[in-house]
Amino acid sequence: MKSPLEAPEKQIAEETSAKPEKPVAAVIDTSKMAKGQREALELAEAARDPLEDRGSFASNLFIGRYDFDRIYPYPAQSAGDRAAGEDFLRKLESYLREHVDPDEIDRTGEIPPENFKGLAEIGAFGIKVPKKYGGLGLSQCNYGRAAVLLGSWDGNVAALVSAHQSIGVAQPLLLFGTEEQKQKYLPRVAGGEISAFALTEIHAGSDPATLSLTAEPMADGSEFVLNGEKIWCTNGTKAGVLVVMARTASKMVGGKERKQITAFIVDVDTPGLEIAYRCRFMSKGTTQQEINALVTRVTGLGLDIGMTVSLRNYDGKGGYTLAQGQ
Repeated sequence: MKSPLEAPEKQIAEETSAKPEKPVAAVIDTSKMAKGQREALELAEAARDPLEDRGSFASNLFIGRYDFDRIYPYPAQSAGDRAAGEDFLRKLESYLREHVDPDEIDRTGEIPPENFKGLAEIGAFGIKVPKKYGGLGLSQCNYGRAAVLLGSWDGNVAALVSAHQSIGVAQPLLLFGTEEQKQKYLPRVAGGEISAFALTEIHAGSDPATLSLTAEPMADGSEFVLNGEKIWCTNGTKAGVLVVMARTASKMVGGKERKQITAFIVDVDTPGLEIAYRCRFMSKGTTQQEINALVTRVTGLGLDIGMTVSLRNYDGKGGYTLAQGQ
């Protein structure tokens, strides 16, 4: 018996090599959803990868199909790729053991400045950034191994390093940035200038359709003006550059209005940007984790794929690895 949530036959054939059958209904019926719920779902789905690019084992599970050939034998890291990461991982482990005191970080609620400097010196802030931009040029597998090592030693430092180069500036630029943007920002963040991610607002987070921070183009079209507030910006109080998600002008798609979200690269020293306060949490130092940023009349370079940036950064392609690390 077919599942009512089973995907269209074309998708099933492309993702699983299954024999096509007669067409089935849409995967998700939004006709009975509330307007806000429907808009949020449509916005997120429109930003996802095309169906033909989602051929993973896990994506097939969501449509009621499985292909064990994708995971058995388990796709182990190649010997060459593993060897490429060994030198950095040895340096990272040695640095953590000799210079990072997780108990002291929890007691004080601060990661010492010398730890920022030391981690930058061994390349920990540019693990996946290509060597031509000043990074280590290591793979996602080696990045994951580093995250496991960081998380096993201190969750605060793991969050700092992981958020900086996954939901921070580096990963969106590697996925979607122009060469000009890469040359301008990647050497900075790979060299240790901390980056942060600003998505969440008082009424928006996992529900991006309710995002209220706006970005409007200047009269000459050269820059955008951002107005609004962000909260819980990981790494925000230590960052020199931010990825800010903002509402831009809606577009008509298939005769229907579709809200647009754009990712902007914003320098923290831009006039009009204020770090209002830092949030602190019980039981852990969680330094640089969360802040409330008031953003008024800020300009920056835009990545016109805002929700795609968010989704890619939180799935396996982006590699937000705090969960792996802990």
